Amino acid sequence: MLEYYAARLNGLELNGSFYHLPTSSALLAWASSSPPGFQFCFKAPRGVTYSGAAFDKAGLAALTRQRLDVLGAKLGPVLLQWPPTRPRQDELLEEVLQALAVPAAVEFRHPSWFCQAVYARLQDHACALVVTDDEKWPMAPRIETSGFSYYRLRRDYSPIQFSDWQRELWAEARSRESVHIYFEHSAGGPARALAMLQGA
Repeated sequence: MLEYYAARLNGLELNGSFYHLPTSSALLAWASSSPPGFQFCFKAPRGVTYSGAAFDKAGLAALTRQRLDVLGAKLGPVLLQWPPTRPRQDELLEEVLQALAVPAAVEFRHPSWFCQAVYARLQDHACALVVTDDEKWPMAPRIETSGFSYYRLRRDYSPIQFSDWQRELWAEARSRESVHIYFEHSAGGPARALAMLQGA
């Protein structure tokens, strides 16, 4: 399966790491099975952002960085997803970003996070604010906080809607280091990703 996608696309977002971090041997095998320039974007373990107050979130973030470090240049941004039940906590965000210490794409599902102070903190750590297009969650503003951007397009788009996104994101890609675009994990997701990639 990986060989099939790696031959056609230039990156994958992996959600399984939200529940269990892959082993170092699995990561190395994936890296060797993908071409140069291909990147893996892992969703950080849920304990980093979804766990209770007593849990060592920074410690798990540091462990995540250490585990994924074996990928080298094939490691893309780490996706940090904050739950809709967790309002803005500046100190916790700072602790997690410091411990993770790799480029991250940060997805907020509570609207209290969408403010200038949070954007400035992301910029300090060269992290992207994730723009998620999903009817269940508020969409973040399209603000530049790093050299790359990160989009999660989660709807079933009409041809016109898809064309609009394609045109806008290819225009954005011309002025950014990179633009990461991932579709919902569904039967139509791979075809949409391939169409987006071929839309230059």
